[in-house]
Amino acid sequence: MIFTVTVYNSDKEHAGHLVNRIKAGDEELRDKFINDYIPFILKVISNAVPNKEGLKNCDEYSIGLIAFNEAIDKFDSNKSYKTFNFFSFAEQIIKRRIIDYIRVVSKRSKEIPFSYLEEKETQFDEKYTNEPAISKYDRIELFQEIKSFDEELKAFGIKLSDLHKYTPKHSDSREMCVKVGKKIAQNKEIFKKIINKKYFPMKELTKIVDVHPRTIERNREFIISVSIIYGNDFEHLQSYLGRTLGGRGKNG
Repeated sequence: MIFTVTVYNSDKEHAGHLVNRIKAGDEELRDKFINDYIPFILKVISNAVPNKEGLKNCDEYSIGLIAFNEAIDKFDSNKSYKTFNFFSFAEQIIKRRIIDYIRVVSKRSKEIPFSYLEEKETQFDEKYTNEPAISKYDRIELFQEIKSFDEELKAFGIKLSDLHKYTPKHSDSREMCVKVGKKIAQNKEIFKKIINKKYFPMKELTKIVDVHPRTIERNREFIISVSIIYGNDFEHLQSYLGRTLGGRGKNG
């Protein structure tokens, strides 16, 4: 399957305005923006995988979605990068993250498309994608966490690429669900039952959290995801989750 996506100049200009609105806090627009440009993401990752069929079921697709979201957070439309609109910027972010991922998983650099490695580094501002606080080893650990996290989610019938759909829209609801997920992770017996039996032991769970069972069940996927992150001590994902909640870290 060959993906062809044309991004017109009007799209490029409009994207900058949309990204600014998203960064100002419009999370519903973020979801729509990502969903609208899934064909663009698929086109970029299609160059990195040998099998073009079933791209949405491969790990690279999840990495591509995460990288596109990262591009939204890092893009600065006020900077004078004349040769880089948002889509050029996002393409570079996606390519770099997939290259990192493939290197970690395959351990064979020959599997990385030569066309990716031939690009001139001087054409892209390194400070966007190589933050001083995040070393290449941190990124390797992060991708390993993401792969393990993805495998655990699949056991519950949850797709990593769909996780944003299960995330509560309101910050209070997100914080409540994270607290429930942490409580589950801290209670080894309850956590083990959920992991092994794939359902909430409500009678036991309501003894440790003051949340109505219907609320817990309504946010099942998100709470399970949080409990997996904390129950497996995925430090990088915990840090990411903390930032999305306004800077709360591992113990927040």
